[in-house]
Amino acid sequence: MSDSINYPEVGARIRQQREHIGMTQEQLGEACDLSASFVGHIERGSRKLSVESLYKLASVLDVSVDYLLFNSMLQETSLPTEISSLLQGSDKRKRQQFWRTVKVLACHLDEL
Repeated sequence: MSDSINYPEVGARIRQQREHIGMTQEQLGEACDLSASFVGHIERGSRKLSVESLYKLASVLDVSVDYLLFNSMLQETSLPTEISSLLQGSDKRKRQQFWRTVKVLACHLDEL
């Protein structure tokens, strides 16, 4: 892990996650109480952001602050985002069936 923050890389990770979840800069800015132009500056790495803004962005983007700063995230922490993406557009019954299946698999992992 580097001693300094690479703001262009932080911005690239923010942009990548924002696009992954289908948000515009305007939507992300509104959700974080930031202007869209400031979000653009953050994504380009041309402006530094406060700890508070970093926390808000991570929360809205559903990633860890550690991931945004240093591109390090335990694989398990990305599972909710990946699962949500897979289930997007599914009806309630399908999502419930999916979770029942996951629970059964989790209980029997040692047997697989």
